[in-house]
Amino acid sequence: MGKKRRNVQKGDDDQFNLDKFDDHTAIKNDHLASTTSTNNNNNNGGGGMSRAAKKRAKKRAKNSSTVTATTDVDVSNKELAKSSDAEQKSILKQQSESQKMQLPLDSDDDDDVTAAIQLKEPQVMAIKPDKIKKKKKKKKDKSNETQLVSATHDEAKMDDDNMDEIDDDNDNDDDNLNIMNNNDHDIEPELEELLSTLTPLQILLLDGKDATITTAAESNESHDNEEDEAAAQPDAEGAINPKHVIGDITTELRARILLSSLLSPSGVTVNEFYQQYWGKRPLLAALDDINENDNDNDNEQPSMKMSAEAATESANHITRLDGFLNRTIIDEMIRKNKLRYGLDLNVTRYTDSMGNGLRHRITLDPPPKKKKRRSKNSISVGGDDDDDQEELEYIVANPNDVWSNVDTSQCTVRLLRPHEHNDNIHSLLSVLESEFGCMVGSNAYLTPLNSQGFAPHYDDVDVFILQLEGYKRWRVYAPFNKRETLPRESSRDYTEKEMEDNMAGEEMDVVLGPGDVLYLPRGWIHQAETVSRPSGAPKMDVVKDDHSLHLTVSAMQNWCWADFLEMLMPEALESAATSDKSTSLREGLPKNFVNYMGTMHQLDDDDGETLPEGLKQASAALKSGEDGEGVDEDALMELKAQQRIRAQQQHFKDEAKKRIMRVCKQAMSMLDDACDQIGKRFLSDRLPPALLEPERVLTKEAFANNAANYHDAAKKIWPNTLCRLARPGIARLVIEESQAVLYHCNDNSRVYHGTPLSPMEFEIDDAPAIEQLLTTVEPHWIMVKDLIHGDIEDKMEIAQTLYDEGILAAVLTESPDRSVQTG
Repeated sequence: MGKKRRNVQKGDDDQFNLDKFDDHTAIKNDHLASTTSTNNNNNNGGGGMSRAAKKRAKKRAKNSSTVTATTDVDVSNKELAKSSDAEQKSILKQQSESQKMQLPLDSDDDDDVTAAIQLKEPQVMAIKPDKIKKKKKKKKDKSNETQLVSATHDEAKMDDDNMDEIDDDNDNDDDNLNIMNNNDHDIEPELEELLSTLTPLQILLLDGKDATITTAAESNESHDNEEDEAAAQPDAEGAINPKHVIGDITTELRARILLSSLLSPSGVTVNEFYQQYWGKRPLLAALDDINENDNDNDNEQPSMKMSAEAATESANHITRLDGFLNRTIIDEMIRKNKLRYGLDLNVTRYTDSMGNGLRHRITLDPPPKKKKRRSKNSISVGGDDDDDQEELEYIVANPNDVWSNVDTSQCTVRLLRPHEHNDNIHSLLSVLESEFGCMVGSNAYLTPLNSQGFAPHYDDVDVFILQLEGYKRWRVYAPFNKRETLPRESSRDYTEKEMEDNMAGEEMDVVLGPGDVLYLPRGWIHQAETVSRPSGAPKMDVVKDDHSLHLTVSAMQNWCWADFLEMLMPEALESAATSDKSTSLREGLPKNFVNYMGTMHQLDDDDGETLPEGLKQASAALKSGEDGEGVDEDALMELKAQQRIRAQQQHFKDEAKKRIMRVCKQAMSMLDDACDQIGKRFLSDRLPPALLEPERVLTKEAFANNAANYHDAAKKIWPNTLCRLARPGIARLVIEESQAVLYHCNDNSRVYHGTPLSPMEFEIDDAPAIEQLLTTVEPHWIMVKDLIHGDIEDKMEIAQTLYDEGILAAVLTESPDRSVQTG
């Protein structure tokens, strides 16, 4: 096997500890055993139905049929509720045993069986050799290695053209939606409802064995020992503690549950979200009381009227997004990391600075300084500095100045890329990238009371607004027209006059409180202002309203069909033009075609109703077959000239259409190549994977931290070692110039394009084995000896290389298979 690096550019400064929240304790293979049956022995009681759960129950009651999905972990509350404790254990034990690994038919190694039983839901990927074309063996040189709102306006407010009508027809095709949004990792509604009651941080950090991560509301209740003891047992209905189940599902399912948790207050499932809201209209996931009771004139505090159950639910909702960011964390981030104006943060205000009654956004960032940096290859002659390169030096923010602008000047602080310095936010975005399949980013906004930081505008990204602290009033407007629907660029700032002239009224006017989430598709205009606590919001001492803080999670930037076609069509044109089968695209253009084509030569395409009277008579005479007697001769000659031009134009269009269709046909044959190219772009754009604890313990990083606890034989890959990709989607194999090239995002920086990709090159006959490893994902495993390759040493070397690179997970065995001679 030959492998080498291409364009390796790494630096210690660009690398980050992605798992600071992990406990670096000694971990052995036997610590990996964590099955659903084990978790059932420690079930905690479940509470009553939440408002979100009631919303979903009402929806299911209305619909006579429910789409049933499948999941890797089948947990049914109804089945367990009807069973005794012994029967519950039996049910979950059967589920666990049904998911245990099926070893290859040619495996008779008892040690392999023992190791397999210890794994969590493992399965060996069944891959048929005939599905992968095996390359001919070559001699190798081994020395080189919403609230619901209307998605569209009336036709009077939209641009009207035929292509838009076609698009509308396609958008309303439910069958197309079901196909495009189909997901192999759909989850049972009952399990989704159960697990979405967890907070986002619990979903991200719990591994099923440690259920100690709680919300602030839960922490306050934990002082009562009796409640703690009661919570450790199943309730009367035999409900399962979701904290124990979350560790037994795959990362892809956990990503789905994470999105479901964010949306859970709305009562909308993930499938409903993708079908009805994603890219179409806003969705509000909030407590009902805040906006419904905002105008209540009753002086009695609503919180006094709440039942104990409603008060607990409100407290859990308000604290469900705790742990990501707050003002204290932001202050520490600014001080510790020396954040710079313009690059890492902005200080802005939306105000009438001119005194003319018109508000606009002003930015208080000090401008960067310009300085010259000499080129390494430049030589100064006679004081000539032409070769000097000019660079910008951004000013480091003084925390005291930042907070002075916030507290005394009513300014907004916008943090750019808070995930660069915050592991929890990084983990949130990394898992959502697995769910959306595109780059995900974040900004954070802290705005003081009665202040607004930005003018009305729309963005070129879909955003999820996570309200962390305080209250903020959002006014949302549908796109002005079809051209600005799903835009590829963000808008300029709109003036208040433009908003009044273009909008008949607001589509949405809501106040977000702590724990609320608002989804906005790209193109939806919005503005937000910090307000005091609404009368309908529950009053809690831990909630302050002197400022608002929200985290904006963005997705879908430069990720539309137009971006894909921009990548595909130029390559298709180049390929068709250089074809050795046809010369049509290389043939010369028609002689003097510019004399009859173009805007100045356009002719009417109607039946002659708009022609001058003389040409009408000539046209009628020609159509009737008359000899033109009595018809103006000049008019007749002009009409014949137009007919010749029309025929020439039609011939040109026909010839152009033939060649355009040839390019389109070539493009259809290159779809996989274009998908590889945009897949590489995604790997370059995305964040480095923030591996969850169940993923991390199987990687080289965990082994390196605990190498002393492993037997010497377990320090390398053997033929009977079980392997799989550390996380689905983090690596891609492409064929370039007769070589197998592997791209991955494991070494990426948290700064966009901060570290360039460093591809790994292999020989072409290594491709089938690499493809097997990259397509084997949890809960499946594959043994190294079962890889498609003629040389067992190469099998081991390929797996070892990917494991050392950090993109492969492996179960290191202390009982290696030495029956195969490896040299």
